[in-house]
Amino acid sequence: MTDPANTTMAAPRTEIYADKDQLVTVVAERLLAVLVDASRHAGIAHAVLTGGSAGIAVLEKVADLVTEPGTETPAWTTVHFWWGDERLLPSDDPERNAMQAHTALLDLLIAEHGLPAENIHRMPTSEDAATPEIGAEMYAASLEVHAEEGGRAGLALPRFDVLLLGVGPDGHIASLFPGKASLNTEGVVAVGEDDSPKPPPQRVSLTFDAIHSADRVWTVVVGADKATAASRALAGGTDPQEIPATKVRGARETIWHLDQAAAAKLR
Repeated sequence: MTDPANTTMAAPRTEIYADKDQLVTVVAERLLAVLVDASRHAGIAHAVLTGGSAGIAVLEKVADLVTEPGTETPAWTTVHFWWGDERLLPSDDPERNAMQAHTALLDLLIAEHGLPAENIHRMPTSEDAATPEIGAEMYAASLEVHAEEGGRAGLALPRFDVLLLGVGPDGHIASLFPGKASLNTEGVVAVGEDDSPKPPPQRVSLTFDAIHSADRVWTVVVGADKATAASRALAGGTDPQEIPATKVRGARETIWHLDQAAAAKLR
């Protein structure tokens, strides 16, 4: 696993907001701005989405913004959406991050704004993959198809302009949980989890190596139940085996967006 202390990855900075609504609005506006910039200057944009109440609220706010007159939006034909993790469930299960994202934003972009359906790269379902390990291999193959020339950080990955992450009360990110073998996975972009402590047990996740390759990594952390995990993750010297979120880093930018409740125990 790449060690942030021995790389040029961006040190985290924290931004604290009065409440969830303010946080979600800022992140949604920033997400749109990054996509606009990447679309205009690189001709392609890749964003990695997250689930959870705050992650989905960001997408709902983006949906509001794109319907407002005067909002600058990217050329949606150039935008690709990926996921940091997913539950290995049937395709129509409402617990899947992809299903929630479609309801919040993606269906609107396809129907009214020209986003090609093939630009949405969902992680495998339980109908696609018999095991999380197979699902991880399948997602790695999808990522490789869109990898930038020569790979990204030594891996077959597209250039992720921005990668969103939630943080669990136990300090997990994506589906990388405390004490799990997936925390030590190196040299691959996706990993399967057979025994998640948070149901459902079977999941697919990007690895730390893949997360660290993203230009920008942004957390969205809301609620008092996240305060201890956020404090420990940002304190320095915390063991990632105990609080995986302490290894959150982006290649160019790392921002922790927290509401007042989640930031209550920061030193």
